[in-house]
Amino acid sequence: MKNLVQRLASITPPQWITTDPLTLDGLSWDALSEGRIHPLKKPETRLPACAIFPGSVNEIRQIVLLANEEKIPIIPYGGGSGLMGAALSVQPGIVLDLRRMNQLSEIDAAARSARVQAGMVLEVLDQRLNEDGFILGHDPWTLPVATIGGAISTNSVGYRAGAYGSMGDQVLGLEAVMPNGEILRTRAVSKSSTGPELKSLLIGGEGCFGIVTEATIRIFPKPEQRVFHAFLFDSFERGFGAIQRAFAKGLQPALLDFGDDDEKNPDGAVLYLVFEGNEKIVEAKNQLAMAIFLQSGGKELPAHEAETFWRDRHATARRFMANRAQLRGRGREGMYRDWIHVALPASKVLTFKNAALMIVEQHGAHLHESGLWIRPELFSMRLGIEDNGVNQAQLALQDTVDELLRLAQSMGGSMEYTHGVGVKLAPLMLEEHGYGLEIMRRIKRTLDPNNILNPGKMGL
Repeated sequence: MKNLVQRLASITPPQWITTDPLTLDGLSWDALSEGRIHPLKKPETRLPACAIFPGSVNEIRQIVLLANEEKIPIIPYGGGSGLMGAALSVQPGIVLDLRRMNQLSEIDAAARSARVQAGMVLEVLDQRLNEDGFILGHDPWTLPVATIGGAISTNSVGYRAGAYGSMGDQVLGLEAVMPNGEILRTRAVSKSSTGPELKSLLIGGEGCFGIVTEATIRIFPKPEQRVFHAFLFDSFERGFGAIQRAFAKGLQPALLDFGDDDEKNPDGAVLYLVFEGNEKIVEAKNQLAMAIFLQSGGKELPAHEAETFWRDRHATARRFMANRAQLRGRGREGMYRDWIHVALPASKVLTFKNAALMIVEQHGAHLHESGLWIRPELFSMRLGIEDNGVNQAQLALQDTVDELLRLAQSMGGSMEYTHGVGVKLAPLMLEEHGYGLEIMRRIKRTLDPNNILNPGKMGL
């Protein structure tokens, strides 16, 4: 170990390398709480050998070459806000914390693009873009803590995805250090027809195929206007039908959040909408939305309810930052909780919801909320089960989750639309991809024969 640290210190200044056990423990996990892992499939978390905070792509290249020589894993680390365990240390290795590489290198106003290092926090980037009249299109709940590299590596969606797409949709070009130490730079253009787009190997790749070090991303003009709406429907089914009619008319809100939360709204399902952008376009969408949702049985609620939802959308991340250590355990005392985020054909959402409710009840769990996010195809559920004190509640809840995810897969859907795979969903990757998983594994073995980059993730 001493020899490894000494060799790393010849690459990165020693003040940016640590073997402090407390620091390493904090970098050995992310936002996947222990209670959300299936107890029979839980990987052992190992203390990293060391953590290093590189300052350049060339340093990362040399670190990767050294790791190959020493046959020691590298775990790329960003904001530590991932919910699936993609940043867990499952083997003693080198945690590569990218947060020193946090510079906005260039804003090209005419091209509406920005070149940014992977360790830059999303909120900091958004604030910097605001100064030049732009916004970051990616706006997840983790905006105050997540980094550009982490968002790209999970291909997550955010609150504004209805207008601007997922994080991956906003990536024009990437720079990455590959497992053999070579540097890949893809062309930062909106369209290419010169073979498969290699950036797609890294978008959603969770650092398994390469370490993203810099990205050129789309940026968007600051909205001239933002309009909020809130509607109450007497049932989820009625609200879902209204949303389907709206999308059939071409109405695409920047934000759509719809759910039947039995704790907050026991009498129905609430829909929050946000339209933003050009003033005239927003006004036209506003009028169409009012007509569709009122004619479809929606009761208009005070707009400030949607405004409050918008204002507080990052509050969970700020609580996570303030109480990270306490959140490592199972969660609220006396209750195990989890959620699913599945993508389905819109025609099958209601069938899935009804079948899912039966599965939840059969396992003795509780459905606290079900809803749509961004589009009618993206369906989520929040579940819970009381802790019975004999270590069976966690097993029952995770068996419930697995059965729900397999149900979505059997209906032609995908088991996750926003948070990635990590270790939590890795056991279900064969059902998700079939022979496609073997293709991914062959690509991994070809690019990374020593299995250096983020081993044990994504079922690879």
